[in-house]
Amino acid sequence: MPRLATDDLATLRIAALEGIGIGLLPDSLIRKDLADGSLMEVLPDLKIVPGIVHAVFASRRGLIPAVRSLIDALALGFQDLE
Repeated sequence: MPRLATDDLATLRIAALEGIGIGLLPDSLIRKDLADGSLMEVLPDLKIVPGIVHAVFASRRGLIPAVRSLIDALALGFQDLE
């Protein structure tokens, strides 16, 4: 049974720093912590399994340009992960 379950990366980082357990965190968030020894890598071969991401929005009709741009950017960004 986990002591903490969260989808908030900042909370997960703080929990790891406080010694509550281990967490799967992006390098960009913990680079300094790794460099100064506050955190250490314990499962270097663990990789995230790619999955499916859904962008949910009300309707294509009346879709504002900002939302369309976000959807396009997400699609482009996730293409790089394939």
